[in-house]
Amino acid sequence: MNVQTNTQLDRNQWLKLGLITAVASVAAVFIVQIAAMTIWPEIALFKPLDSLARTAVFTAIPAAAATALFAWLARRKADPVPTFLVISAVVLVLSIIPDYLLPVEYKTFLASTVTAFLHVVAAAVTVSVLVISYRRQVSA
Repeated sequence: MNVQTNTQLDRNQWLKLGLITAVASVAAVFIVQIAAMTIWPEIALFKPLDSLARTAVFTAIPAAAATALFAWLARRKADPVPTFLVISAVVLVLSIIPDYLLPVEYKTFLASTVTAFLHVVAAAVTVSVLVISYRRQVSA
């Protein structure tokens, strides 16, 4: 469904949407990370997985950036969703590469794969919340 409208969200609506998106993404990533570390406790030695605080920061900041990007696209395009989806997919793929390539102590294929999967979880929640909420608000 493509929504084409001149209705724009204001700054407060974008801020609220960004906050909701960040909280939802962090919560989803926490659930998956904690479940994975319960199943495979040894992955907690891998630096990207050893701190929930770090996970929260590295999930919330990209969610905020995605919100800012989407808001910018929405001001410039009648239907920003397709462009946002393409950019999001490219960023997701690029974000996974360091999980496998960076020389980090205790890096295993399993730990790297769990970390990469957390990127997918964060992206899925971030993109879904932003696109669905945006479409609901502009069509209301």
